[in-house]
Amino acid sequence: MNTLKTQIIAVFGLLLCATSASAADIQIKMLDNSPTEGIFVFEPGFVKANVNDTLVFIPTNPGHNSSSLLTPSNAPTWKSPFNKEYRVKLEKEGVYLYACDAHKKMGMVGVVQVGKAGNLEEAKKKAAEESATMPMNKDRFSKMLEKVK
Repeated sequence: MNTLKTQIIAVFGLLLCATSASAADIQIKMLDNSPTEGIFVFEPGFVKANVNDTLVFIPTNPGHNSSSLLTPSNAPTWKSPFNKEYRVKLEKEGVYLYACDAHKKMGMVGVVQVGKAGNLEEAKKKAAEESATMPMNKDRFSKMLEKVK
């Protein structure tokens, strides 16, 4: 009986290690200026990820943070401190929308798709509401959401 328990524990341990090993860290830079995307951007602005991947927000200039605007149902929200690297583990499938609190009005926003985009319509609605308040770069959310498949 003890041998069977030991084997079961070993199998579960291996499965846990295999799951952890396949998760990726995805770096997202918070930039004042990008030669390809313009001013006040997350780079990359759109990310396709897997469940259990981790977003790593990297401040390359002072004055930026990352704050969730929409997450899939039952997924945690986040609000990072300014000027600090911040990690967000993606535990639920769906579309995530986020922004820099200080520069959201300038279109400093991003989109993450994790697995199937079951909440895409909700994300499009929220993105349209947020975009309506932006004097600059109103089309960033819509361009990123076009990449969701």
